[in-house]
Amino acid sequence: MMHLHQMAALLLLLGGCGAASTDPGTRAELQIAGAQFVPGAMPADESGPKVRQANVSNYHVLPGAHDQPFLGTLDAGATAVAIGLAGDRGYWVVVAGVPDTLTPTLPTFHVVMGFATTLPAGPVELDARAVDAAGRFGPPSTTALTVDAAPIPDGKLVITLRWDTASDLDLHVVDPSGVEIWARKPNAYRPPPPPAQPDPDGPKNAAQLDFDSNAGCVIDGRNQEDVIYPLEPAPGRYTVRVDAFSLCGQSYANWRVEAIHDGQSIGAAAGIASDADTRGAHDEGAGLTALQLDVP
Repeated sequence: MMHLHQMAALLLLLGGCGAASTDPGTRAELQIAGAQFVPGAMPADESGPKVRQANVSNYHVLPGAHDQPFLGTLDAGATAVAIGLAGDRGYWVVVAGVPDTLTPTLPTFHVVMGFATTLPAGPVELDARAVDAAGRFGPPSTTALTVDAAPIPDGKLVITLRWDTASDLDLHVVDPSGVEIWARKPNAYRPPPPPAQPDPDGPKNAAQLDFDSNAGCVIDGRNQEDVIYPLEPAPGRYTVRVDAFSLCGQSYANWRVEAIHDGQSIGAAAGIASDADTRGAHDEGAGLTALQLDVP
């Protein structure tokens, strides 16, 4: 198995600039715990060792999914494995593991993958390439994955915030009348226009925040909040903000907001919440303006 000084030397080779990259890979669509991120494409040379076998637990993934295992077996000369998604901004290098009982002479790998909330729906290729101590890459072992669109709640207008770490982010939506919906004001009722009268059984066209996810760092794992307008929303400009209430011990959170009107996307934005974004008051008007959209 590769020792730490060998791994450091390999990373210098992969960096190609005399030093290993300091890029933590937080903006990459693929995340691998305990691995080293290398920006850019993998080398074109394929003269190194091969990946003998590679297996995922599920060929369908959701944006923001975590704890997805990926494991396999490498040629005897391999000391590491490089793993990345096709078209991503870089790849991850993982030290090869010890042989298992089924292949007692071959190194193995076993990683836990996560996928960014910004990962678009559709097919994507997951590439794994064995690497030796000289930095030579072998041919890719490609696994075809399908990114499924995340489920959208029912409603005429749905504004969704998703993020990818165990953090407490809050969705704020301001409607054209200036009413702000967020965790401490989770609903707002818009009376029907005359001559209709309010329903005596209750406001069925109230816009509502469906859930305050990870509130107060009590982690529920949902990492999603939706403001839902069950009936046609008022025309005009809507402002969507993302407030990083707390990172709950995490170093960052990748987030994405999207607005769906009558089943069609009318706006989306993505960003990263850092420690600086958690400072200040977390009240009405808080957060970063992520999106402004006009509803006819």
